[in-house]
Amino acid sequence: MKKLKIIIAIMIVIIILVITGIIILKSINPADFAKSQQLVTPGVEVERPFEQNDKLERVEYNAINSCVTNYIQTLNVNNSAYFGRGENGEPISILTDQEKNQRILNLLSQEYIEKNNITKDNLQKHIEVKEEQLFFVPVKIKGLHTGNVKTYVVQGITEDMKYHLKDEICLIVTIDYTNKTYSIEIPKEEYDNITSVKETTSIEKNENNQYKTAVVNMENIVVEYFNFYKRLALAKPELAYQFLEEEYKQKRFGSEENFAQYIENNKEEIKKTAIKQYLVNNHEGYVEYVARDENGNYYIFHEKEVLDFTFTLDTYTIPSEKFKTEYDQANDVKKVMMNIDKWVQMLNNRDYTSAYQVLDEEFRNQKFGSAEEFEKIMRKNYPLYYEIEFGLSSNENNTYIQDIMLRDLKKEENGYLQTSIMMQLKNNYNFVMSFEIE
Repeated sequence: MKKLKIIIAIMIVIIILVITGIIILKSINPADFAKSQQLVTPGVEVERPFEQNDKLERVEYNAINSCVTNYIQTLNVNNSAYFGRGENGEPISILTDQEKNQRILNLLSQEYIEKNNITKDNLQKHIEVKEEQLFFVPVKIKGLHTGNVKTYVVQGITEDMKYHLKDEICLIVTIDYTNKTYSIEIPKEEYDNITSVKETTSIEKNENNQYKTAVVNMENIVVEYFNFYKRLALAKPELAYQFLEEEYKQKRFGSEENFAQYIENNKEEIKKTAIKQYLVNNHEGYVEYVARDENGNYYIFHEKEVLDFTFTLDTYTIPSEKFKTEYDQANDVKKVMMNIDKWVQMLNNRDYTSAYQVLDEEFRNQKFGSAEEFEKIMRKNYPLYYEIEFGLSSNENNTYIQDIMLRDLKKEENGYLQTSIMMQLKNNYNFVMSFEIE
């Protein structure tokens, strides 16, 4: 009886801790970024054994990604694993061409090898080898068989270290979850046309066909989603555009062409961008992953399931309920400050189209004449990423005048910009503004 009471007491404590953890997690919101300068890393998630399920689980996604990545790296004849160092430090191949071919052959399914009569001598007639390191970005994955041996159809792209698109590929990946082995087939059919494959009962282990999956935590998931956007946008922006939230992409970009142009105009900066902070919010029906880069720009991913997600690239195009509530309760001076903050976010995000659209029509026509000229002038005069320091404010005939100082967000330069914003508040969270410019 005494032991039973102790067990019950322990269970109650555990339940209280779990509930408390959920409440804390749900209470986090993007405003809390201002309170922390470090990445938040929740507890590590322990990898669990594979179980049958109709939907794609993250443990499966990680395994598939690991298998395809290993396969792509094995195809690279200049893979560093194939080389050693000579007496003078020069690279020396430690494998013959046939030995490299054998490693690739070891990753192909036995049925695929027999069906196409593939050997290590004729392998390169069937499989295209590569001469550089490539990244794989999965776009679609579907499972065809469940069980301890499961087969998936995977579609995605490969790109080089400079984010140049190399190939659009479709693979059939079979994974034996019992002994952590896998095999690859290159189908002749397109992804959507593949609805069934021959079932595999086991995959015999060899020297090369085992896979490893990294332990996953929330930080890794956020970084992975950010890299997904970054790699897809730079290599094939029309694919990235498909993952944008529907209402958002219409309001922010309007068309696939405008999105592609935005990526093209900012590709060098996008290449250098990295995540500095993140948050994870649980909502009913989806998980929200919020990332912020070193320039203060936001990337918000709403995930229903793995690879079933949408994303947005800012917090101002569609005002959140939190913003609306705070705005509604603010006085006019505070509203002006909130709007200026949005405008500076547009500049930091290199979203010159949105920044141009909120300008007073007469002012923008006189000073710039076109959105293209506005972008040209702003890139020249406001080249950094900024944080705002508010100064004096006044009101003249319902036009608010707010002095501001823009300081380099990275604090790498001593320079700063001072200007005054003239703003008129409109209905439905809208405003028009002008600013001092030479």
